[in-house]
Amino acid sequence: MKLRRSLNLYDSISLMFSSMVGPGIFITTGYILTQTANPNWALLCWILGGLLAIAGAMSYAKSASIFPYAGGDYVYLKEAYSPIVAFSSGWLSLSVNFSASISLSAIAFSKSFLTLFNPSWDIYFLESKFLGITFSLGVAQILGISTILFFTIVNFFGIGFASRIQNFFTTFKIIGLVAFVTLGFAIGNYNIQNFESFSLVPSDLQGWNLLLAGAIPVTFSYLGWNMITYVAEEVKDPEKNIYKSVIVSCVLVTFLYVLINFLYLSSAPIQFLAGDEKIGVTASGFLFGNGVNILITAFICWVFLGGISAYIIGGSRIYFAMARDGFFFPSMAKLHSKYHSPYKSLVFQFLYACLFCFVKEIESLLYLITCSTLLLATITAYTPVIFEKRHLKNEFKIPGYPYSTYLYILSNILIIGTLFYNKSAEALWGFGFTLFSVPLYYYFKFSKKSQPILVDTTPEPELEANGLSLLPENEPVPVGSGDPA
Repeated sequence: MKLRRSLNLYDSISLMFSSMVGPGIFITTGYILTQTANPNWALLCWILGGLLAIAGAMSYAKSASIFPYAGGDYVYLKEAYSPIVAFSSGWLSLSVNFSASISLSAIAFSKSFLTLFNPSWDIYFLESKFLGITFSLGVAQILGISTILFFTIVNFFGIGFASRIQNFFTTFKIIGLVAFVTLGFAIGNYNIQNFESFSLVPSDLQGWNLLLAGAIPVTFSYLGWNMITYVAEEVKDPEKNIYKSVIVSCVLVTFLYVLINFLYLSSAPIQFLAGDEKIGVTASGFLFGNGVNILITAFICWVFLGGISAYIIGGSRIYFAMARDGFFFPSMAKLHSKYHSPYKSLVFQFLYACLFCFVKEIESLLYLITCSTLLLATITAYTPVIFEKRHLKNEFKIPGYPYSTYLYILSNILIIGTLFYNKSAEALWGFGFTLFSVPLYYYFKFSKKSQPILVDTTPEPELEANGLSLLPENEPVPVGSGDPA
């Protein structure tokens, strides 16, 4: 089955924006304030996170323009390093990044949804702690699993149907966020004096440690900036549109995030916001009065649902790429004969993502995802440098390159070190998932049941997308270039 380059610029930006704007913007600032009880530093964390997201996304986009194939970092790592490194990236995406992000969004949605009706319904039936992480079963977990199942079923009926729903979520997400910022500055009860008694930047080593600790949850909130690389093989004029979609979406999200958090942090004194995992609702109550809490909570639920939908769409590409190359279960590469959907991959993803729903603390899940993601992003960001050394160049230009890439890599190393220092249990879980990829790689490499599947990936002629369709009607068949070892 051939691929069609049918994603226009709007489609690409829509997918990027919806992937980046998820639960993080509504929950993580409360966690940041527990690390650094300084609103100026908290706002600086969001600015820093946005700049790093742009730098990382530009590095990924440069590699995507050289190898415009579906599969994202799996493809670039395979070309730049080796199949085992690529497999590690695919395994992390499967085992942690996408699956855990689906679960985190589902649990965050469940908790917000329950507050709309009766917060007392958010109860737990079972609870146990294992290796520093608390696992539990309660109403939120059951509702979260049901939500994941719903979007899995939506995707079963084809990417065309799923993408139209995704665009519907994205459109109202943008309208809602812009309305929140506009009304917040126009009629909101914000007070800039909440910033005045705090220093602007850290003045000692301990202060910078607190700033980096605060940047960890921010890094999670910006995740999704590489989503376009997973469908690069379907983007029209990839050398131009990948670059433009990255710039527009990352700058737009950064701008919105900074303005929204300015409103959060100026809505009330720090002691009312620190540690609040529903800071979006709390801050809105201070800004507009408690009468808007139901409306704001409903909108937040909407955003969470859109994030779940985007993660399910994007995550399946990596499983395809691995299966096609013979490094995952062959059945994961099969498409439904009628709906052209990866139905077995979707079922597997649903079952696996449900396991993360049993992690009780959203914060623990957040740090676990961030650790594994940063490990992967750090080595992937260096791939365009390797490609250029091999004379695989194009006309794609990154402002400040290669220094912006080196700065991004250095910043990631510092944040990872801070994460291990401050959240060692969650960091070790993320690192453990990474190491587990090594024996799995050799299992699939020497397994007779897992062999590369030859697929014609010559793109079909570009077709105009119908309406605002996010993805083509036929399900893509991601495959990394080059032959697996």
